[in-house]
Formats: sequence, C-alpha cells, structure tokens
Amino acid sequence: MSMTSDQTRSVVEQYYAALSKNKRDAVLELLAPDCEWIPPATAPFAPMKGAEAIAEALGSKVIRTMFDVSKPFALDVHQTIVDGPTAVVRQRVQATAANGNAYDNEYCWVYECADGRITRMIEYADTLLAARAMGWE
Repeated sequence: MSMTSDQTRSVVEQYYAALSKNKRDAVLELLAPDCEWIPPATAPFAPMKGAEAIAEALGSKVIRTMFDVSKPFALDVHQTIVDGPTAVVRQRVQATAANGNAYDNEYCWVYECADGRITRMIEYADTLLAARAMGWE
C-alpha cells in the first residue's frame, strides 16, 4: 500500500525515537521483514537484508564496534524531507571512535516505506572522514 507523506514521516520519526532509546522490539516493528540497508559503497561493511540483522547491526553491533559507548554519543537530526513513501533525513553523529579519536560526521539517509514500515534504507556519509577517525586507513 502506498503511503502518504504524513504516514512516512510518522514511521521515520518513530524509528529514530526507538533507535535512540535502544528499543529493539520497536525498531523491528518499524522495519519490513525483508528491509534492505545499503551503506556507502566505500564503507567497510556490505549491504544487509532482513529486519533482524539490520536491527542488530544498527541498534548495537555497528555502534559498539565503531564507537566507545562509554563516552557521549549524539545523533542530531537536522532536517527530514518527505515526499509520499520516501523520506530523506540529514543528520550529524558526534561520538568517540573505539580507538579514542573524535568522530563528527554528517549523514544523509534515504528511507523508502510501504505498509507502515521501512523497506529500504540508503546511507550516505563521508567515509574518508570516518576511515581517518576510525583508523581504517
């Protein structure tokens, strides 16, 4: 079922609220079972499919691998633009990398939604900045 802009905005806002509070069950409810996450092409991880795998990766695994979770972690949403079933979210992440380096990066996420759930997530970020901060080089 096609979604209106208001419905899509609501799903994406609920997703960010659940993610920020580490509410895995709520995140799973908002992701379609066959949801797909497509990270930047130069990121050191491959695209992922499936709500369970994505919730695990974005909810804890990637975060705990990349960042020192004992230090402050800030995700600030700058803007959300919605057109029907598609939402574009500009955001900033400030944190401490697992290696102790400061991390401050801007992201753009494109969400595609259907039937009240997120079906596809495409991530854009400065992967050179991330590589330098994370020590991937």
